[in-house]
Amino acid sequence: MSELAELVWFYTRGGERMGPVTFDELKIKAGEGGLNPRLDMAWTQGMETWTPLGEIEGLFERRTAPEPQESLAPAADPYRPPQSEDLSSLVGKDSGWPGARRRSFIFMCLIFPFTWGLGSAPVTVFLGEKLGPQISQIAVPVTQLVPFIVSLVYGLKRLVNLGMSRWWYLGQFVPILNFWVGYRCFACPAGYAVHKKLDGAGVFLAIVYWLVFALVILSLGALVAVYTGALGTPELQRQIQDELRNATAPSP
Repeated sequence: MSELAELVWFYTRGGERMGPVTFDELKIKAGEGGLNPRLDMAWTQGMETWTPLGEIEGLFERRTAPEPQESLAPAADPYRPPQSEDLSSLVGKDSGWPGARRRSFIFMCLIFPFTWGLGSAPVTVFLGEKLGPQISQIAVPVTQLVPFIVSLVYGLKRLVNLGMSRWWYLGQFVPILNFWVGYRCFACPAGYAVHKKLDGAGVFLAIVYWLVFALVILSLGALVAVYTGALGTPELQRQIQDELRNATAPSP
């Protein structure tokens, strides 16, 4: 049931396609009597075909028929038509989507590893003093894996929040494709794979992302040009070449 609740659902009512909604919202609509368990259908990621709502576990409550009571009052109409949402209204709506939101991803995948790296030096010294050199040689590498594990977890949850498959995480290890996946995770709002629209914060973050990307590319291009002698003075070229040799030389 927890896996169903994390997915984004689409459904039909009277032959008209509706959604996306969360499982809890779909369950509320079913409880209000606005959906037919036999005629209306639903679909979410991982399902091969559209399925009648009555066949989805946990959507409709199983109730026994109450005993009839005589009443002079007219029966109340249980039908309440659901309010359909336009896709543009979903932009910036974080609460209705599963997974990790944009600000959580930025903090846990960018800020947290940086702060963890700053605090790793005193932690290493502390572990060496308290645990001894043999145990610290095992404990210190384990603590260095914490940022990677946190980034992995929040990276996968961020893709779910965008409406994408978790398999897209492997795209971060593919050149060129990793910039596209990183852009979506960094700048795009929740549910972007569905509504395809950026909010105001997303536009700002997208500008920052691609400016940084352009500066990195230009810096690498200038470094290569200086190293190969196509740019800069001979003194600058020798300085760059010496710095690269020192950086790549094995430590004694």
